[in-house]
Amino acid sequence: MEKIIKMNKIIFRKNLILTIDEIMKGKKIAHEDIRFKIIPIYEKDKSFNGLDNQMRLIALSEKNVGNRILSLDEVVNLIACQSPLVPIWINVSLNKNEEGNYVFYLETSLRFRKPSLLRNAKTGHAPFKAII
Repeated sequence: MEKIIKMNKIIFRKNLILTIDEIMKGKKIAHEDIRFKIIPIYEKDKSFNGLDNQMRLIALSEKNVGNRILSLDEVVNLIACQSPLVPIWINVSLNKNEEGNYVFYLETSLRFRKPSLLRNAKTGHAPFKAII
């Protein structure tokens, strides 16, 4: 498995865009036409640390992200706010196209880890995995 050694908001954004390109099969869409719904996934039988709990209870809580549709910049600033620590995995899927905007679902782990522990490194855009 390839290891990622660096993560910041710029790399996180680039990797998210690469994942969207993979889902769209090369069809170019403007970044301002992309929207996201964050779906936090609580993993039973996994260990959580203090940062994980902080992100779960505050930043990625139902109250904060529940029914919100977010822009690309909002997603990057919210999920990568603790970079280099980011969710260990994020599944990305296209849900719908509404009012000219593409809405992608981000099913995200609530376990935040350093870059070398991220999953989906083989995709070339860790921690993201395109669900087609």
